[in-house]
Amino acid sequence: MSSAANQYRSERAATQGIGKVFSEHREGLEWLAKFLTGNDKVAAACVIDACALAESQNPNLENRLVKWGRLATIHYAVQDQRSRIAQLSSVYLRRPCTHGRHSALVQESIELVVEQSSIFIARLDVLCRCALVLCGIEKYSTREAELLLDIDYTTIEGAYCAALEFLDVIGCEQFREENEFAAVCN
Repeated sequence: MSSAANQYRSERAATQGIGKVFSEHREGLEWLAKFLTGNDKVAAACVIDACALAESQNPNLENRLVKWGRLATIHYAVQDQRSRIAQLSSVYLRRPCTHGRHSALVQESIELVVEQSSIFIARLDVLCRCALVLCGIEKYSTREAELLLDIDYTTIEGAYCAALEFLDVIGCEQFREENEFAAVCN
């Protein structure tokens, strides 16, 4: 068999693998893009663009495809919101995080963000949501997020800090509601 035929077969298998990843994880990728952009139609377009880019890049390690798909989706969502992120960056540059370094979210907090997505989209600006996804869910450092968002890492720290403060408020409200419900039922 010729090397051209082997290459074609390899490229076809990789394309099918990419398609499989995007179809199996479409809901999660669409949630990610919608959380970042706040718009269903833009989110769907980000996932489509990410899938097309993934197919053209043809990554060969299947276990990295999901992570790569998430990053490509984030990239397109950020591109769509780039001007708004730039506008908001001055706000968080003036409001830096005073606590120091925040860690990534624990699974319980990630589940709360997913469960209460509509509240986060309505109440947090796109920069806070981006910082929350990148630093909290995807576990990037603020320096890594700086490269993707093209804004100063101290700005990202400020936005992430604001997002974490809001997460604490939502978590406390949910805890209170659950306990009030339990008290009424007992």
